[in-house]
Amino acid sequence: MATKKEWQEYFALINDRQPTADEVLAAIENGEVTLEKQEHNTSKVAITEDANRVYTNAKQHAGNYWTWVKPIIAQPSRLNDVSGNIFLWVSFAIASLTGAFSFSNVIRRGMNAALNSYSSYGTDLTKIRSQLSVLNWQLFFYVAIIFAVFYLAALPGLLLLNRRYFTMNQMVCKYLKWFAPLSLINIIGAILSFVVPIPSISASSLENVSAIFNTFFTSFTVIGFILIFGAALLVAAQQFLISEVHLNQGKFDAAWVVLLQWFISVVMIFIELRVVVVPLLQNLTQSLGNW
Repeated sequence: MATKKEWQEYFALINDRQPTADEVLAAIENGEVTLEKQEHNTSKVAITEDANRVYTNAKQHAGNYWTWVKPIIAQPSRLNDVSGNIFLWVSFAIASLTGAFSFSNVIRRGMNAALNSYSSYGTDLTKIRSQLSVLNWQLFFYVAIIFAVFYLAALPGLLLLNRRYFTMNQMVCKYLKWFAPLSLINIIGAILSFVVPIPSISASSLENVSAIFNTFFTSFTVIGFILIFGAALLVAAQQFLISEVHLNQGKFDAAWVVLLQWFISVVMIFIELRVVVVPLLQNLTQSLGNW
């Protein structure tokens, strides 16, 4: 009994042509061809090759990303033309996810601390822990959406005010470039969200409610400072992107154009609050009400 490849070679040698699909199928049905060993070896080799290819590509892209992002973090205002649309959106995703995580992780740790205080009374909290886990993921998902839409609030104004000087793709790339240093700032915030103090809530500590609130306030102040610092970076980015073309040209002075850009950004944030944030918070409130 031969393998499929061996049988095809033998058939071609005898008949001076390649076998048809029906002839191969007939040989398999007659027991002249075995596929078990061949398929096993082929499958094993194919899986190994695919795994090596995926690992090599991932390693190469990771290395390329860090090579790409380092000069932008060091000099975000000096590098005007930045290529690599995929890496730009990767930086935006990292900034949005880590920013959302730093905020939601403090809330998660606080709720877990409160839940652990109840477990000391011997109450079965299995169902509540399961519901809390779902709520934490839901909170993180909603906050990530909120961060993403807020981060893009400046883009409509930049596209409108700089439309005569840059194409849409150029303007988007120039703005997304600033998310490379922002992602680094938010990564620091995400790391700090694991180490900021969370009050240990117990029956005795409930007598000192002010201490609990002070601890939470301190934790959110640290994370809030990181997030505000990142927001300030995007405000500076808007000023650089406006001044780049309006400083020495255009009908209006760059200062007035910058103020108009900030006004458009505030209007966009207000719209996003009404259209995106409020419905998400209402949905989250309904989830809490269903407990």
